[in-house]
Amino acid sequence: MKHKQIIWDFNGTLLDDVRETLDATNALLARYGKPMLADADAYRRVFGFPVIDYYEKIGLERENFEIYADEWVAEYNLRAPLAGLYPGCREALAYFRDAGCRQYLLSATEREMLAGQLAPLDIASFFDDIVGQDDTRAHGKLAAAVEWSKKVRLGAALLIGDSLHDAEVAAAIGADCVLLACGHQSRARLEATGCRVLDTVTDLLHAAEKGEL
Repeated sequence: MKHKQIIWDFNGTLLDDVRETLDATNALLARYGKPMLADADAYRRVFGFPVIDYYEKIGLERENFEIYADEWVAEYNLRAPLAGLYPGCREALAYFRDAGCRQYLLSATEREMLAGQLAPLDIASFFDDIVGQDDTRAHGKLAAAVEWSKKVRLGAALLIGDSLHDAEVAAAIGADCVLLACGHQSRARLEATGCRVLDTVTDLLHAAEKGEL
C-alpha cells in the first residue's frame, strides 16, 4: 500500500450514528418550537463544523449555543447505544492492520464521550492512538489534529472521513483524504472538496484490496 498511516474519523465514518444524531437534533428543535429536519438527506445538506454555525442554520440562536449544546448531548447520549459500526468496518480495520499500517482515531467528540462510544464496539485495539477533544462543543478537531500530527511524524498518511472538515484537517496535516458519503454530509458537498468520495466502508476496503490506496 502507498499509505502506511491510516487516520480514521469516528462518527459517520466508522460509527453509523446519522439516525441517532438526526433524532437528537429534531428532539431539540421540537422542544424550542423550531422546524424539524425532514430526513437524513435534509440533515446531510446542512450539517457542518463548527456546530455553532450549523445550529444557526437550523434556527437555533447563537447566543443560546451553550444551552443547546448541553441539551443536544443529553438527547444524543440517550440514543447513542443504538448506533453500531457500518458494515465492513471490522474487516477494513483488520485489513489495514494486516497490511502493516499504523491506524489512528481522530475525532471531534469529547474524550470521555468518545471512550464511552468505543467501549462496546471492541475496536480500540486497532488504533495506535485515539484523539478526542477537551469539551462537547464540537468546534472541530483542526487544532488538536495539527498538534497531534507533530508528535507522530506523519508520512504516507491517509485520512478517512465523512465531512468537509475532514478534508480541511487532512490538508492541514499533510495527509491524503478519502471521504465516505454514508455519513453526516451529502455526496455533492463532499465531491466539491476534490477528494475521492466512496459510498461505503466496504467500497473503501475493496479499493484498498485493489491497490488503489
